[in-house]
Amino acid sequence: MLKKKKFWIGVIITVLVLMIGVCGFAGNYLVNYALVVDENGNIGSMNGETYNGRQDTEAQAYYDEWVQHQQLEEWTIESEYGNQLWAQVYEGSEESHIYVLAVHGYTVDHRDIVPAIVPFVEKGWHVVAVDQRGRGNSEGDYLSMGWLEKDDVIQWTKRICEEDEEAQIVLYGESMGAATIMMAAGERESLPEQVAAVVEDCGYTSAYDMFKDQLKERFGLPAFPFLPAASAVGQMRLGFTFYDADAKAQLEKATLPILFIHGGADDYVPTSMGETLYEEYEGEKQLLIVEGAGHGQSADVDPDTYYETVFSFLENYVKE
Repeated sequence: MLKKKKFWIGVIITVLVLMIGVCGFAGNYLVNYALVVDENGNIGSMNGETYNGRQDTEAQAYYDEWVQHQQLEEWTIESEYGNQLWAQVYEGSEESHIYVLAVHGYTVDHRDIVPAIVPFVEKGWHVVAVDQRGRGNSEGDYLSMGWLEKDDVIQWTKRICEEDEEAQIVLYGESMGAATIMMAAGERESLPEQVAAVVEDCGYTSAYDMFKDQLKERFGLPAFPFLPAASAVGQMRLGFTFYDADAKAQLEKATLPILFIHGGADDYVPTSMGETLYEEYEGEKQLLIVEGAGHGQSADVDPDTYYETVFSFLENYVKE
């Protein structure tokens, strides 16, 4: 009887060790796949495809011609985490004190968002289009899905204020960039008072919600136990977890007016996420759903409605 008991205890311990080993391996793989940037600037989720900074859109074609006649600057700052961060600055009119801090999405860099910023500059506003950590010209070995990047956004707003004490700042972001600026909005005590409003386009509720969907779609795996395992690995290796990057939770602390935009046909960051963020936000807000637009395509599918809504919303919070 005693031998049988020892046998089954041994079996249980062996199974547990194997399960922990499998979860640890899977968690480490997911962290590398989703967050770690290699020496070529690529992430595992890019499946070996190097980002070329090009979009097949009318906005891209217009931008390529337009930018040749623009006055450009480059800014750099050092983040709280020791990374040198880079931004392309598009100058508006000399009289303007309105700045749009434009934050791009996951796996891309500033080149992905700049076709969308043209109307802001044509209106006379200045645009600071950043490369997020680990992307483009900015340093960094890993992403954090907006959690640490929110602190970089705050640093950029302070840099704008150093350049112009009369600055009025709009935070504008797409996809992960939208989640980033929503998380930054929750750090109201750290943001300069010159930050006036937020325009978020197709941001997600949380990194956990996003990866839960992607685990099922890409790998056919359930969230448990793999996301908790990846979160534990992330905490040990990088100092944060998949639970930290939570835009919905951060918005509970925010007070800035926010325009929520989402494509009605977005199947990457589901439209329902944008609707949930809007519905649960308690500050001044507006929602625009662009029917027929996929992920990050709202400005391309219906640019007239998109920019009319954006400028109509912002005119309540920034003054020419």
